[in-house]
Amino acid sequence: MSREYPTHPLPAVLVALVRDNRLLLVQRAKEDIPRKWGLPGGLIELGESPAQAAQRELFEETGVTARAGPLIDQFDVIEADDEGRIRLHYLALVVACEWVEGDPVAASDAAAAGWFDAAEIASLHSHPNLARLADLVLGTPLVPKG
Repeated sequence: MSREYPTHPLPAVLVALVRDNRLLLVQRAKEDIPRKWGLPGGLIELGESPAQAAQRELFEETGVTARAGPLIDQFDVIEADDEGRIRLHYLALVVACEWVEGDPVAASDAAAAGWFDAAEIASLHSHPNLARLADLVLGTPLVPKG
C-alpha cells in the first residue's frame, strides 16, 4: 500500500524513551518530513503489536534496545494536497519505553539521533507535536521557538 494517497489511515508507532531526564529523538532524513526532529518510530507491520513495532523501529533507527511499556498518547497526522485530497493519514500511537542498552546512532531513515532535555527540544526544528509530547513525558511545559 502506498503511503501517499492511502485508502485508509496507516497505523504507526512513536517511541517515548527517557534516560537521565533526556528524551531520545531522531532527525528525519525522509522527504516527507525532512530534517525535522521527532520521536523514533514508523509503521506497524502486519502481525505486530504496537509494543513489538516500537521496539523494532527504535532499534532500526537508533541501535538502542528498550522494553515497551504502556501506550501514553495517540493522534492523527493528516495532510491534504492543494486540491483537498488526503495525501497522508497516519494514526500515531505513542509507546513509553524503558532503556535497556545501547547508545543512539542514526540508522535506517534517521539522519541523526541523540538525547535532548526540555530546553534543547524547545529550540529544535521539529514536528508540530513534539513540544506537546515532550511535555507529556518530561513533565515540563515547552514553548517551541519559531
